[in-house]
Amino acid sequence: MKTHVVREIISLCIMIFGSYCIKAQKIEANTGKATFGDWGIETRFISKSIAPGNDFYSYVNEGWLKSSSIPTGVSGFNSYSEARDKINQRINEMIREGAKSGHSTNQSLEQISSVYLGYLDTDNMDKLGINPIENDIKNILAIHSYEEVAKWMADPKSFSIITIHTAPDLNDRSKFLVSLNESGIGLPSPEYYTKNDIINIKHREAYKEYIIRTFDLAGIKNADLRADGIMNLETKLAMLQWTPAQMRDSKINSHVMNLADLESYAPGFPWKVFLEERNVADVNQVILQADSAIKAKAQLFAETTIDVWSSYLAFHWIVNHSTILSKDFRQNHFDFYGTRLSGISKDLPREQKSIQYVNNRLGQLVGKLYVEKYFPESSLKSIKDLVGYVRRAFLDRLEKLDWLDDQSRKEAIEKLNAVTVRIGYPDVWRNYSSLKFDAKNPVANEQLIAKANWDYERSLLDKKFTSKEWYQMPQTVDATSSKLYNSIEFPAGILQPIFFDPNADPAVNFGAIGAIIGHELGHCFDDQGSQFDGNGVMRDWWTQETRKQFELRTQLLIEQYNSFSPLEGVHLNGKQTLGENIGDLTGVVVALQAYHIYLQNHPKERKSLNGYTPDQRYFLSFAQVNRSLYTPEAYRQSVEKGYHAPPQYRVNGVVRNVDAWYKAFNINKNDKLYLKPENRVRLW
Repeated sequence: MKTHVVREIISLCIMIFGSYCIKAQKIEANTGKATFGDWGIETRFISKSIAPGNDFYSYVNEGWLKSSSIPTGVSGFNSYSEARDKINQRINEMIREGAKSGHSTNQSLEQISSVYLGYLDTDNMDKLGINPIENDIKNILAIHSYEEVAKWMADPKSFSIITIHTAPDLNDRSKFLVSLNESGIGLPSPEYYTKNDIINIKHREAYKEYIIRTFDLAGIKNADLRADGIMNLETKLAMLQWTPAQMRDSKINSHVMNLADLESYAPGFPWKVFLEERNVADVNQVILQADSAIKAKAQLFAETTIDVWSSYLAFHWIVNHSTILSKDFRQNHFDFYGTRLSGISKDLPREQKSIQYVNNRLGQLVGKLYVEKYFPESSLKSIKDLVGYVRRAFLDRLEKLDWLDDQSRKEAIEKLNAVTVRIGYPDVWRNYSSLKFDAKNPVANEQLIAKANWDYERSLLDKKFTSKEWYQMPQTVDATSSKLYNSIEFPAGILQPIFFDPNADPAVNFGAIGAIIGHELGHCFDDQGSQFDGNGVMRDWWTQETRKQFELRTQLLIEQYNSFSPLEGVHLNGKQTLGENIGDLTGVVVALQAYHIYLQNHPKERKSLNGYTPDQRYFLSFAQVNRSLYTPEAYRQSVEKGYHAPPQYRVNGVVRNVDAWYKAFNINKNDKLYLKPENRVRLW
């Protein structure tokens, strides 16, 4: 980082936080010791009784799984949430110090503090009760036309059977179009409405009670009758909803249509009114996702009485504001969505929730302050170097894969070379300067943020978009891949221990963030990403024979994951999780080769540490970063709804397909995870 920039950041910290920032810099100083264990792996957690070939995930993580617990107020705990907790703690300290100093000369901190304090002030919320949204509810219950229903559904804070966003045009990725998708159910997935096992029956009963209780708290009459209507309506909506496997199919999930044809394709819904309310009635084209579901839901819209729609909208309007209303509404909301559906017995402290709230609502404002303080230029360089090794390894593999013919190989290499990598934070930050928040009016703040977010998204329709544009907040603990922009993205939030530690053994970094980098590159070549070329255009750049070879391999992977049964009577859906399974397998194989290239350049690193070879340390790191705990309710949701396999299968399902793992841990045919060489999936 340049000297004048350091001076500016220190001056800003002194101005806002007093001496805190300088103290924090000392705390964060490079200690020369890895954060986890002596060199990056917490070897004390490795099992002495579980054989690596029987359950590699538990072998590596047994001690952690037994000694760790899910923190109060959440439904799960893993490496990602642990890193988020650290980030939230840092942000908390920044905001608290800023809030103590009152209105500073830093506008961003002033805005953040107003939203933070507004969400934190539950005494004010308890005093106001339902008053902040009372007029809205009266107006919703007085709806007398379908056009008015559509107007309310278009409000950014409303609940709707149609969601509206902007998304790239598949035929011209520099241009954005209005994108319409289906929505409309209050339970996590259609199965909650349609399955007649005891768990889902109980969930439905509890949901109806929650609806009734919500109406009663708001003083709305005929709560039982209204709840019956909502349950009946949402059950019908659920039965029309597309499956997760359908939703990730690029070929069927991006129907570009002229706006003039929308009314005739999906009659029954007041499209003109809906789009006018969102200020996009002048567009020429729209993208329909889940098009057949939208068509069916538009028909259901017209067949459902206005009274039912007004009850539906009023209920969900209250739900969408529940966390910023009085205690009875907040508790009612938590009892159902927190305890009943997610198995959380006690809510998070309000201060912690306030930090999460601000982080989610004003992410780039918070992120800019976070990056200035906690993401040094040295981290940026280290990750760029690691990305370089992974890209080189991927290129080496593309050049040698025996199932790629020359024509497909040439295009695959061109696509890899064209991948844009975004690391750390955006070059241009979003401007919130026109927004004025009120610490005494959290409902108004919430609605202002929702409107501002849509106004920003709406502005993308008039902008030329490039592969360098960011779509995550820099403090996000995640990594992503975009098939339309042929890009991968690694925010500053994930570039910290346990994922990346400059003081850790290189094998650990390659097994953690390296495998994640490889995973995201793998998405560029998974079953969906491989349908797009290096320019982000959807076209079939494969020869028929190569595509056939790819599909034979992916079908074998589907069957492997279909065989896993994480819950009694429940199997994983290998097709639903296919993209992530391809990413996991690709990431581990490619990052391992990248590590081997690194070792060629750094031969002194070819040594054992505490008796573990370089390859063993690599695989230990991959398993360690995936360690996770869930409540039973949250685990079931992840199995049924998730595009990722549960953590133990993200580890065990991958390593059993990697020859180097067998060699590293002396796995033989008597081990439970053993696969014959001819049955191991070999992709990228």
